[in-house]
Amino acid sequence: MVRLIQYFFGSIFLEISGPSVERFLNLCAKQNLVLWKLKPGGKGYQCSVQKRAYETVLTLAEKTGTSVQILGRKGLPFFLLEHRKRKVFFFGIGMAFVLMFLMSQFIWEITISGNERYSKSDMLKYVKSNFYQIGTYKKKIDCNLLEEHIREDHEGIAWVSCSINGTRLHIDIKESLDRKTKQNPRKPCDIVSNKKGTITSMSVKSGTPLVQVGDKVKKGDTLISGMIYYYSDDYQVTETSKIKADGQIILRTKEDYKETIPIATYEKKFISKSTRVESIQLLNWQLKLPIKEQKGDYDILGEKKLLHIGDLYFPIGITTKKFEGYEPQRRVLTEAQAQEKLKKRLSAYVNDKKKKGIKVIKTNIKYERQGNDYIAKGTIDVEEPVGKIRNIKSLTKKQVEKITPTTAAPQ
Repeated sequence: MVRLIQYFFGSIFLEISGPSVERFLNLCAKQNLVLWKLKPGGKGYQCSVQKRAYETVLTLAEKTGTSVQILGRKGLPFFLLEHRKRKVFFFGIGMAFVLMFLMSQFIWEITISGNERYSKSDMLKYVKSNFYQIGTYKKKIDCNLLEEHIREDHEGIAWVSCSINGTRLHIDIKESLDRKTKQNPRKPCDIVSNKKGTITSMSVKSGTPLVQVGDKVKKGDTLISGMIYYYSDDYQVTETSKIKADGQIILRTKEDYKETIPIATYEKKFISKSTRVESIQLLNWQLKLPIKEQKGDYDILGEKKLLHIGDLYFPIGITTKKFEGYEPQRRVLTEAQAQEKLKKRLSAYVNDKKKKGIKVIKTNIKYERQGNDYIAKGTIDVEEPVGKIRNIKSLTKKQVEKITPTTAAPQ
């Protein structure tokens, strides 16, 4: 920070000499004049002072009979003074800042996170085809409306948050509700089941519970209703109200599991790597570059790189393709090797479940050979948070009869 201040205001490097240097330094201290990097050197002492303090230094030097010699000048004021005749240069810098500001008013990058069921390419295609293209003016983007449409048009998405950071539109989605999910519906809603199973735990924060622990539910069943009822002393409904349903529901489900690997497998032995620039982007215009055809077997990995400073993306960049050449090597697995490989895949599958907040209760897996394949198959019992936000749906007469009268106040 000090260096930045020195550069912005400018500093002068001095050599101070003479018989009264100590008196000069005492007067500087008395007037709170800051001397940077003061040290013995040359014929006396060397130090740096701010450009604006130089006149004061000369006055004190004259008063004490001290000699002051300039050894160098640094900083923005001296740079501008030295290049004052280069008007085109400074005009170019000014135009660059203006252009930067203008481009920062548009969206040049759209990113997706939290997706599992829906691929990033599909979500990006949905957003770009139906709502906002790259290069959309930021003030035209309605994040609330985009959130609502994404949630309504994708059954597997329970919660979504859209935000604009710099020139990037970021979409964060959740495909199931859990304790870590910050529910923020903007209007009254129900919570419905997005899976089939048995309820093992239930905690209602707001709304009317329509099920209880031990109940079996199917996909689409309402778990917590946003409709609440007010009763008189003789349990007659006097008033109804709609609120945002919220709560934690744990469901026990049984999943079918099957994993197959062939007895004879091929592994890749990588022998070469190369990277080529496929295209150059400027705004929405792209220049395709010729890429030399690769011979043999190879993997291709494409990567788009936009110029950016943090979240401030600009429509200038390149798309590269990375080619990794390989030779296929055949390998015949023994029964023990195949079983070990299948167990590793099962372990990775279970660990992935745990990362998502899903508790694996029991695995019942059998390993066997079928023809030219080794197979792991069976069932996995899990307990997981479930729930999906949905607009309030009217209750049936049977559901209303099961409701315990509530005195909850509307929120």
